[in-house]
Amino acid sequence: MGCLVLVRGLLKGMSREVECEVIARKSPTGTMAEEKSKFTYLDCRVLTAPLDLPDGEYTVQLDSQIIPVHRRSGQWL
Repeated sequence: MGCLVLVRGLLKGMSREVECEVIARKSPTGTMAEEKSKFTYLDCRVLTAPLDLPDGEYTVQLDSQIIPVHRRSGQWL
């Protein structure tokens, strides 16, 4: 269970650090008895980022979570 959210993130890699917009599924981590504020981002996809970024390995930081992403042939994977 979870919901799709549009989130601003920090994209890092290839000697660059830029803001980006990401769509991801925000899902609770744990049971209802635990803190309801704990969640994780899943199925992350970069929607907007500077077009001049080279292909390569990057990470996206969403809140305190760091997610690996890749850019190949100008497309985010």
